[in-house]
Amino acid sequence: MASRGQFRFSYFTPEFDSTVAFYRDGLDLPLLESWDRNTDDRGALFAAGSGIVEVLVRPTSGDSSHFWDHRPPQGAFMVIEVEDAEKTYRRAVEKGLPIQQHLTTHAWGHRGFCVREPNGLTLYFFAETKGGSGPTKEGRRK
Repeated sequence: MASRGQFRFSYFTPEFDSTVAFYRDGLDLPLLESWDRNTDDRGALFAAGSGIVEVLVRPTSGDSSHFWDHRPPQGAFMVIEVEDAEKTYRRAVEKGLPIQQHLTTHAWGHRGFCVREPNGLTLYFFAETKGGSGPTKEGRRK
């Protein structure tokens, strides 16, 4: 598998407008691109860490595609590294975002917190701390 290229976390949502507002206005993630070709073809790309979050409107036409299923995200969550976990947490609280887990320092070397976005998906924001036993840059555990 190629180690280069773009990484995207993509999903369909029936709550397209509120989801886009959450990422754009609530989290202040940079909007890279958006499109509105018709009611069933709307999307937005947001920069998040070294990847991209792609939000797509769930089609209402009834047409099906092998790329998606009708269930909400289950057992999935996003992990986004930030430069300053405290600053990011304060901004999330000030904006009234739904905090799922308050700012915590973890033994594995992260200081982070969780928010829940409009579709029920958990987003974990973290910054690395000194010490801990988290993964190294090479992906191995310390």
